[in-house]
Amino acid sequence: MKNFKFLTVLFNAVILTVFISCEKESSFDTTEEVSNEVSKEVLAKIEQLHYNSNGVHKQIITDIDGTQKEMYIIEGDISMSYDQIMGTDLHGGVQSKQYRTNNLVSTPRTYRVVGYNGNNNFGLSAVAQRGLQYAVANYNAINIGFQIELVFSTNFTANDIVAYTQLNSNEIPQDGVRGVAGFPRAGEPFKRVKINGGANRHGDDQLLEGLFTHELGHCFGLRHTDWNTRQSCGQSGEPAAPEGAIYIPGTPGASQDSSSIMNACFPYNEGEFGQYDIVALEYLY
Repeated sequence: MKNFKFLTVLFNAVILTVFISCEKESSFDTTEEVSNEVSKEVLAKIEQLHYNSNGVHKQIITDIDGTQKEMYIIEGDISMSYDQIMGTDLHGGVQSKQYRTNNLVSTPRTYRVVGYNGNNNFGLSAVAQRGLQYAVANYNAINIGFQIELVFSTNFTANDIVAYTQLNSNEIPQDGVRGVAGFPRAGEPFKRVKINGGANRHGDDQLLEGLFTHELGHCFGLRHTDWNTRQSCGQSGEPAAPEGAIYIPGTPGASQDSSSIMNACFPYNEGEFGQYDIVALEYLY
């Protein structure tokens, strides 16, 4: 599928000074800013779940069907509703370093991913579509209890995961290569994977492969591998605490795997999983 990759690796390594990161959650329409004031109750729960409570703010998201919802943007790259925050249980905290959330998806299942290909501000470019194809192939190639069916269309149902871009979004910056997604709920994966305009215009399908592989990882329950430091982004991360992120046995530990596609600012890797990303997914599913 990717025999041509190695011909461009050196060139890509030189140009990849862009900031590669993920944000998390999405909409198909304009995003309105609301008051950044967050209640002490919500901030306390966010800290209890071992997220960084600094800089948390709220946004009203308008989806493609016209419905609106208030979302909390956490750590600059995780989007959760009030019910998701308050309804998440610690389930005993850290259990035994890829890490997962407390919520996973149901298996065995086939999950349908729709790459939105409309001729508008939401449609994925040809390069982004190839990157999404490669990302889905990454999941289907490993020994896990679910498969992903990928189609490119403007039609989708409430049960589909929809991957798209949004050129006029205020949710994530439009520079660099960035994306947003979210975490599973009630056994179902998160339903939206959005990339910014910088990613959609980028000419490197391997870079887009890595971005989509990363964001789908969140949809299926994976946290950032370096959640405790976010050192891959040159950030300080979160204070150490014994709860909120569940260790996946057989993986190196928090901030100990520089090759993980699930690091907050993921490595180039030609878009592929790191060794322990596969170990983590095969352990979980």
